[in-house]
Amino acid sequence: MVRKAVVLALVGLTAGSVLGWARSTTVGAQATVTIPALTRLSVLGMKDSGREIPVAVKIPSPVPDRSEPVELRQAVTLVVRSNVPWTLVVRSSDLSPWGIVELRIGSGEYRPVQPEGLVLARGLPGVHEIVLDYRVNLGEAGWSGERTLTLIYAVEG
Repeated sequence: MVRKAVVLALVGLTAGSVLGWARSTTVGAQATVTIPALTRLSVLGMKDSGREIPVAVKIPSPVPDRSEPVELRQAVTLVVRSNVPWTLVVRSSDLSPWGIVELRIGSGEYRPVQPEGLVLARGLPGVHEIVLDYRVNLGEAGWSGERTLTLIYAVEG
């Protein structure tokens, strides 16, 4: 008799547990995380950064032959930090005539900075150092003595 009572109690507990499981519900949740596009530009070794930065480079004087362009190797190193694909564009800070300033990356070809801007490079997410050489045609610019050349660099992405 005690044995029947124990068996009946176990059957009751098991049935209650099964019924309890049948009544439980599962709730699902879904979360969306949005990572904003971040693209910053800076000059190597400088704290200032942004999507657009002016960079001034001093043209040495005296220039021995004004009919020959002045070449400034490794004039500036820019650092692009981005979590999205990006494009680097340069334009003159003033209304210099077309072709006075030419730029190149590495051992590439020199290309003239145009008033509407010049696309210098494109890249994938990450940190990228871009070393630029300048070639300045002083004779065309009518410059004399020591001058500073300022270009505006902008990163889009």
